[in-house]
Amino acid sequence: MTTPLRAFGPLDQTRTGWQRAALAIGRPGLDLAVQGPDAMPVTMSNHTHNENWFEQLMRPLWGLAAAADAVPDDLWDAVTATIARAVDPGDDWYAGDFHDGAQRCVEAAALGWALATVPERLWEPLAPKAKDHAIAWLAQAYTTGVVDNNWHYFPVLVGHGLDAIGADRDPSIARAHLDRIAEFDLGGGVFKDGPQGRVDYYNPFAFHTYALLHYRLGGDDRFVEPAAEFARSFRSWFAADGAAVPYGRSMGYRFAQGSLWGALAAADVEAVPWGEAAGFSRRLLEWWWDKPILTPDHRLSVGYGYPNDALVEQYLTAGSPWWASKVFTGLLAPEDHPFWNSEPTDLEPETAVFPAAKTIHIRGHDGDVMRLNGQDWREKMRGGKDTYARLAYSSLAGFSRSVDGPGLEAAAPDGALMLSDDGVHWRGREDSVDSRVGEQGLTVAWCPWEDVTIISEVEAFWSGWQVRTHTIETARRLHTGEGAWCVPRDGAETIAGEFAAIATSRGIRSSVIPEDGRERSVIYPVPGTHMYWPATVLPVVTGVLEPGTHVLKARFYVGRHERPA
Repeated sequence: MTTPLRAFGPLDQTRTGWQRAALAIGRPGLDLAVQGPDAMPVTMSNHTHNENWFEQLMRPLWGLAAAADAVPDDLWDAVTATIARAVDPGDDWYAGDFHDGAQRCVEAAALGWALATVPERLWEPLAPKAKDHAIAWLAQAYTTGVVDNNWHYFPVLVGHGLDAIGADRDPSIARAHLDRIAEFDLGGGVFKDGPQGRVDYYNPFAFHTYALLHYRLGGDDRFVEPAAEFARSFRSWFAADGAAVPYGRSMGYRFAQGSLWGALAAADVEAVPWGEAAGFSRRLLEWWWDKPILTPDHRLSVGYGYPNDALVEQYLTAGSPWWASKVFTGLLAPEDHPFWNSEPTDLEPETAVFPAAKTIHIRGHDGDVMRLNGQDWREKMRGGKDTYARLAYSSLAGFSRSVDGPGLEAAAPDGALMLSDDGVHWRGREDSVDSRVGEQGLTVAWCPWEDVTIISEVEAFWSGWQVRTHTIETARRLHTGEGAWCVPRDGAETIAGEFAAIATSRGIRSSVIPEDGRERSVIYPVPGTHMYWPATVLPVVTGVLEPGTHVLKARFYVGRHERPA
């Protein structure tokens, strides 16, 4: 596997350099897609093969429509010819008809966006019959029911595409979708992703990115101020080295994490000083540029920090990672825009509390971000208890996704307390009875069994240290396992001493110091469970609790230079 740095060379942080980067990322995916559905690899997915192929064709357009002037004519010609076949119901490459909640609704939004942005590239070259097919297909997409969450923006973007090509539509349909989006507003620029949704990266790379693109295309500023307000708090999600703290579903979309910053530039909305927006955007893409995320033929792989299908949800397939192309929407801002000319602003330590998200972000002295988390799991998402319900997530050390199997090595409890009633099978937090956040930290009450109640209190500090205290009332005998953070296994140095368990690798130090007599050790989680590294080591503390009331307390550290707590 290779990195964008190795495949394409150093990232040039000018607008011209970003145009080249958008083409470098997008073209390998499109070169495969224009060969038709039979050329697509078969990968895990809950969609049909043709839907997966159409996803591969559409998603690179999020970036290439913004970088249109840098895209060669031969690629536009191939894409346009392929779109003509994909919307033709008599063609073997037909993307398919719509039904409520169909995956095609997602990709129809990308097509609507691209048609509205570069009609001269994708619409004008089409033959009259192909234009008729495109209008009919998009009309289906515009009127089809969608999943009741951020998907309500998809018909809105399709509507912009229909407007751009001169097709008729009923504006009340888009208005109804926008009205429904307004009902998800929790205040403070935060939206829940549907009636049972969580607050995660779907705020910046879906709700607010779409709101700003909608404003750019149609002038409707209804959701511009919420996007700007969210952006002002979104600062705390990013570390000084560029990393976004990983959390929640769809992490397989990688650098889409930073799409909001470019969308602000595309809409010319200065929510934060342009030097800040530019800095977050540039550092994020630079962070990803040297990660091994490409296949040997330079296509984006499925995974996160490295290729691994086990790290993503059931709906991510071979074409899905090109949602990352949204990070390039800032290319719609001209070369003389301050987004491209401002010097990036340095970051300072900060603590930011998000009551609506039950979250606290702490950017410490080393510039890394710790997320203290009180939200509950997403039971319908593969790996939802790990992506949503761990107590802490780190931009420096990521997190693990547990797998079925015996032993704490399968549970991989970094940033989490795990329990077992047989010493073999482990479970962590899923739902919560109550969650509260404040300047002093996080408090979560949860019940892993009906006869076990836990109150977990977590404090984190700019030094990189964290204190976790768990008050446990149990009617059964329990084994406990609690982790600091993983470090890469290659070259790791470990200590399991009288007072602490410590692991150090590649300049990252992770340690735990128990204050309650628990045993200290270093375990080797099942390979392929970690978001950043294929194999890891993890300092943990373990113990056994008899029925009764117990208090567990320990100090945990992850950082580059160990500082006093």
